[in-house]
Amino acid sequence: MSANDARALRVVVADDDAFTISLVSGALESAGYATSTATTVEEAFHLVATVEPHALISDLNFGTSRNGADLLSKVAQEFPWVGLVVLTSHRSPELAVPNPQLIPDTVVYLVKSKLGAIDDLRAAVERAISGATSEVDATVDEEGIPVVTAAQADVLRMLAEGASTKALADHRGTSVRAVETMLHRLFIALGIDTSDAANPRVAAVRMWQRGEIRVR
Repeated sequence: MSANDARALRVVVADDDAFTISLVSGALESAGYATSTATTVEEAFHLVATVEPHALISDLNFGTSRNGADLLSKVAQEFPWVGLVVLTSHRSPELAVPNPQLIPDTVVYLVKSKLGAIDDLRAAVERAISGATSEVDATVDEEGIPVVTAAQADVLRMLAEGASTKALADHRGTSVRAVETMLHRLFIALGIDTSDAANPRVAAVRMWQRGEIRVR
């Protein structure tokens, strides 16, 4: 799978409430995401390690000694490229778990009662993925032209030459999964549409070939 559309994005949904899992996973799947679900912290971490998702959506209180803060902290440490979303009934994490200090600063925090439509959930996943690292944050110059790093420029050059995701992974010495996420973040940082109907890889190549991107 490539990072060309939402159908390529894998999300693990973790919650001890079966009804919430059904609603969230069903909504994401209707939007084109591939989901895996877990009802315990241990099961959720196992899925993250095996499914290699682009994002994890987790509750905080699982009704056990190990909670969502433990899960999010461990995922952030061992799989820092995974976007993290908290979906909880509590407006403040201090009300949900005794160790809120473990929750990474990079999480996107959602309160279940405030969640309106699937677009809100999808936007949260997108923010979590794109904001998980500053490595791909593009800036703009005084003329509004995106400015990328030399490493990002190297990726764009290879895309323009027709390189596959596997070729990019081999070139960077990383996994296909990591490259998929890196590309998705880069497309978002460049302001490129990543919806199902779009082809962000082609759009990025066109921007590169037309000189619409500058290198730092």
